[in-house]
Amino acid sequence: MGDGFLRFRRAALVILTLCGVCARSENTPRAQAQPVNALQRLIAGEPLPPNAVRNVAARRAAAASGARLRVVPGRVLVKMDGTQPSTLIASLARRVAARAVTPKAGGDFSILTLAPDADVRAIARELAAQPGVVYAEPDAIAYLTYVPNDPEYSFQWNFKKLDMERTWDINRGGESSLVVAVIDSGVAFLDSGSFREAPDLVGTRFVAPRDFIWERDTPFDLDGHGTHVTGTIAERTGNDQGVAGMAFNVSIMPIKAISTDWDDELGSPNFGSESIVAEAVRYAADNGAKVINMSFGFDDPVTAVRDAITYAISKGVFVVAAAGNGGEEGSPDAYPAAYASEIEGFVSVAALDLNLQRAPYSNSNAWVEIAAPGGDTTVDLNDDGYVDGVLQQTLDLDLVSLGVFNEFGYFFLEGTSMAAPHVSGLAALLMTQGVTDPKAVEAVIERFATDIGPAGRDNDTGFGVINPRATIRGLGISK
Repeated sequence: MGDGFLRFRRAALVILTLCGVCARSENTPRAQAQPVNALQRLIAGEPLPPNAVRNVAARRAAAASGARLRVVPGRVLVKMDGTQPSTLIASLARRVAARAVTPKAGGDFSILTLAPDADVRAIARELAAQPGVVYAEPDAIAYLTYVPNDPEYSFQWNFKKLDMERTWDINRGGESSLVVAVIDSGVAFLDSGSFREAPDLVGTRFVAPRDFIWERDTPFDLDGHGTHVTGTIAERTGNDQGVAGMAFNVSIMPIKAISTDWDDELGSPNFGSESIVAEAVRYAADNGAKVINMSFGFDDPVTAVRDAITYAISKGVFVVAAAGNGGEEGSPDAYPAAYASEIEGFVSVAALDLNLQRAPYSNSNAWVEIAAPGGDTTVDLNDDGYVDGVLQQTLDLDLVSLGVFNEFGYFFLEGTSMAAPHVSGLAALLMTQGVTDPKAVEAVIERFATDIGPAGRDNDTGFGVINPRATIRGLGISK
């Protein structure tokens, strides 16, 4: 996958490398994809296909040059308003020479499959102008918004700046009954063949895992992004190992809906696109999640994802999205974050540096609502000898490029991807304290945020930096 909206500003540093250990998950059995594909061979412990490492290196070189797909070739999403005959969608499909019309399971739109070289933007505009059409859009591709007594806790400046020690005195990491869905590149949550569970996630409860890229129940991380994000939310804490997580007792629903270089190289059946993400959001809402974290974004409007977010909120789910890393390129609109100011119960999160000022890459927009530590790997402002990224355990990012998915390290990463899970973690703590309505969760987080810019909401940091202790204490708790 290419780079762009989420440039991989990876100035990561390995502190320690570990091998994964025993894993456990609560899987809901589903039929697995057939026939056997490259991912299944890795799960069985077989080696990578020939030239795979070379091909992934070429993909990453192309990404560094700015070449990337923004939409899925030959696909347009169409939603009808229901006032016209049911045969209208077929008529519209013939009008644009669509090869197939597929109603999206769990959604309220259809996918029109066109020729691979079709001008999907022009066709979408033509369809959107027709009576009875609510929207017609290319199937946009998502990009990850990061720049690429726990012994390493001393390096987690982000938690110290948020006064998490005193927050944990009030709420000791939440409860396992509260489920946070991490919609991302997957999570290192299970031992199987070439894959291992991240050692610092051992003991975390995983529920209803789902992989929409490979159509499986085993959302393995072939990138490291999703595992790093999960760590900020729920890394095991007080286990004499590694680092800490904000809401370390909650359960995680690992959902893979973003495809990365290795997924593309191994021939995954699906892209991480608008239609896939919309399905993933609805899946999370229908399977018990109360918080959804989305540390990714799209360059183009994604109305299907917006509708899915509204659906999730109606089912009692609080939704968090990264605001995007375009701050140094004029802060272009980033989706779905750009919808946040219009939807109660859904927030977009800007990134802060070690001094709790807007990080240079973080978008500054009218729809930014809250801010949290996202790091800046170009500096070492606290002179601890390490760059000021957000530290968590994840796949060894250097070995991932070689196709190794069972070795781990502690990496400093930066990005609004790293900021968003701080807000998801706080929301999980707040929900275990009894504030469960998504609109109320947003209101409380924004009310007790520390205003660090001009008085009131501003485009750099929204209502301010999250203040976990003040937010929890705002419920009348006296600690």
